Amino acid sequence: MAVVTVAVLALGGCSGGDDKSSSDGPEPSGHATPEVPADARLGKVRGRLGPAKADAVLAAVTAAVEAWVAGAYGGDYPRTDFDPAFAGFTPDARRLALRQPDVMSNAAVGAGLETVEVTERRIRVDVLGVDGRAAGATARVRIGLRLTGGSGGSDGSGGGERTESVTGRLLLTPVKGGGWQVFGFDVSRGEEGA
Repeated sequence: MAVVTVAVLALGGCSGGDDKSSSDGPEPSGHATPEVPADARLGKVRGRLGPAKADAVLAAVTAAVEAWVAGAYGGDYPRTDFDPAFAGFTPDARRLALRQPDVMSNAAVGAGLETVEVTERRIRVDVLGVDGRAAGATARVRIGLRLTGGSGGSDGSGGGERTESVTGRLLLTPVKGGGWQVFGFDVSRGEEGA
């Protein structure tokens, strides 16, 4: 399990809020299997932030999370370069993520994989509003993966086809000029049915 606590945002736990969703996501590349659309929704909004601004935060944070998911787990296989997945992370968060290749990406097993299908992309975005502007966000994620080939899961067992899930939270901060950047995370990964 990867845990990073850079700062704590007062954003609550369970999902709720509107049923607004975004199905826009990166297109699968090359030999990748078509992916399910992202199920992205607004969770809790704490503080003062209008609905239009909250929706804009949802779209921008979802884009940042989708960029990480596409670079870390999607794409063509076999492959060994996963560094671009962390372009939207702060330098410290990026360094810590790269030290955890078996959780934060497929880097630990990517050279031996034949295909990876992202079967679930669930994103719930909690937002902290201060004086009418978004000061921070927490993206709670559940990513489903179907992996084929390789030497098995992160514990080195088995091969063939397996399903795994990546769950946890990404802590994000707005960046000057627009967009959002991951500054912390608490993410775990495990094989389904194990």
